[in-house]
Amino acid sequence: MILLPPKNDNEGAEVRLLLAECRGPSFSTFTLSDATTCMQLMDLVLFNRLDNPGRFGAKGATTVGDIIRAPGQFAGFQNYPKYDSHVQHRIQVALDIANAAKDKRSPDFAAFINAAIAIATSTSTITEPSPGTLVSWRTAGSGSPGSGFALFKTVLGNDFYFVP
Repeated sequence: MILLPPKNDNEGAEVRLLLAECRGPSFSTFTLSDATTCMQLMDLVLFNRLDNPGRFGAKGATTVGDIIRAPGQFAGFQNYPKYDSHVQHRIQVALDIANAAKDKRSPDFAAFINAAIAIATSTSTITEPSPGTLVSWRTAGSGSPGSGFALFKTVLGNDFYFVP
């Protein structure tokens, strides 16, 4: 049975954010490889933001959990560990499918959730792939998060941005 890390710790917050922000097996364009890449880039963004938290509405942040709770940054997570009921429901449905041995979708959902857990609980991040510092992601096509941000790439419906 797959269980998420406790929601009151940093890893639990990050797993839930990754599952909420990365498209899962229900999407027609889903591949585990793309989902893993997407979540690794998200993980890197969170840790890069810790280097300058004030720039991202998280002045004084010392943990990934603080970055996730920053006002206006991640939809539904501002009051984490209390977070949006729709997001909670989507994550619970994914967990239920992953843990339902007789559901033919179970292996895909289990792999997706296990990838999120592995990334969030890892003690390292991927090497910076952008020509600057990756610091943001937004839904593909929704535009830049502001001046000074450059588009790095799009993965599974998320645009990733860096600053030079």
